[in-house]
Amino acid sequence: MIRQTKLLTRLALCNLFGLNEFRFTKDSKKKTRYYLFALLWLLLLVMLGGYVCSLSYGLLAMGMGNLVPAVLVMSVSMVSFLFTMIKAEPVLFHKSTYESQIALPVGIRSIIVSRFLSMYFTNLLLGMLVMLPGMAVYGIMEHPALPFYLYGFLSVLFLPLLPLTLASMLGALIAGISSRWNRKNLVAILLTLLLVCAIMVGSLRMGQMEEAQLISALQELALLLETRVGRIYPPALWVAEAMVQGRPGAMLLFLAVSIGAFLLFLEALRPFYGKICALLGARETKGNYRMTQLKANSVLRSLTERELRRYFSSTVYVTNTIIGPLMMVLLAAAILIMGEQSMESLLGMPGIVRKTLPVLLGFLPAMMPTTACSISMEGKHWWMLQTLPVTRAQMVWSKVCTNLCVSLPFYLLSEILLFLALRPAPADMVWLLAMPLAYILFSARAGLAINEKFPLFNWENEVRPVKQGAASMLTLLVTGVAALAPMGVLMALPSIPAGAVYAVTLCLLLLGIGVLTSAEAFAYLRNRSS
Repeated sequence: MIRQTKLLTRLALCNLFGLNEFRFTKDSKKKTRYYLFALLWLLLLVMLGGYVCSLSYGLLAMGMGNLVPAVLVMSVSMVSFLFTMIKAEPVLFHKSTYESQIALPVGIRSIIVSRFLSMYFTNLLLGMLVMLPGMAVYGIMEHPALPFYLYGFLSVLFLPLLPLTLASMLGALIAGISSRWNRKNLVAILLTLLLVCAIMVGSLRMGQMEEAQLISALQELALLLETRVGRIYPPALWVAEAMVQGRPGAMLLFLAVSIGAFLLFLEALRPFYGKICALLGARETKGNYRMTQLKANSVLRSLTERELRRYFSSTVYVTNTIIGPLMMVLLAAAILIMGEQSMESLLGMPGIVRKTLPVLLGFLPAMMPTTACSISMEGKHWWMLQTLPVTRAQMVWSKVCTNLCVSLPFYLLSEILLFLALRPAPADMVWLLAMPLAYILFSARAGLAINEKFPLFNWENEVRPVKQGAASMLTLLVTGVAALAPMGVLMALPSIPAGAVYAVTLCLLLLGIGVLTSAEAFAYLRNRSS
């Protein structure tokens, strides 16, 4: 089994982030794209390391250094849990990969473990990038004994195991439930989004409880934070006790729970694994089809409907791109339920909600537009769309319209909730309406332009173009800069009128939309003339 698992895992890792193609491609343009992708990842890693170091230093400066390992462990575990739950179905239960591997002389246990390990290694990298900088800051400021580093490195190796197991169990449960319904993808999407909403609402309620109970004494603050961390994720406290207090029993408990949960999950899943893969890939057909009436639609509408069908056919595509709009509605609902003052006191920044809300509300749905990977999601069928008797502008705007169809319902609902909560003045109402809509349009056009420059067609799993593609990362970076820049100005320079910042940002966003649209039209005319 070990040899089979090692071989299958190595095959899966060879395709991770396109490393295998980078090693053997002779195309210099592809090499350049991979170098740019590596620089982007390096920038993101530096930003992540800086954030972790700042968080660790802040806790140490406040006299809560014993909580640094617990907070870091809980952060890594929650991120690993969320991302694994989203990609459990396309990675763990991918039907075509299962069919190609089950024909080989390998066991089902080896297939499951190899897919689990492929997710484990990506989360291991995340754990190292979070834990190691935090441990370095703690070591420089506190000078702990040798067991701190030994238990720290041991926890980094096994840290992803338990959240991966729990997320895979929920992913298997969601996949098993949805496989018994006709609309498998829709049921899986709804179950995943309900679970994500429950986690977000629970985190918000936990934050509200903390703020209501906080007092000025740092010792009571540390005790309260320790209690909350223990309630959310007890293994984080086990690791903290082992690293800070040098308790081997706590580390043994953490390892036993992590490894034991994985082995139990493996044995429980093995008898049903093949059936779940088969049911998820099945397509139900009806024999009572009757020809009734044919309808003719415009080209743009037909292409948009085609894009929407492709969009809702992929669970990982929907769950990764709809989280932002969903957070947009949850933010508006939180302001309506908790009140503006409660949100500001929770953030510790009076007046910040109303001042930055138009920009923040626009950034959330713009983080990951559907257009950022819409071209890549065409895969090997991209050439078929280009052979149709449609113009390039129609193809472009069909993908933009798809993004609008997904984002606009959330946008309208959040606007209604905010109007009820804030009762804004006419000028504030204009900015609340205009800024988010401008961000949605800008991100849709920017995501499509970036994806056209960095397409990814030779994928076997939808996780790669959606979560690991260069276009998705670049789009997040561009929209992040477009939103964080005005928010930084509003917070750093409170003397500047917010309306002036909104006006400049809106003009820049509209200018960006116009430039991208003009460049698209110019490229089309140039290709036609040539």
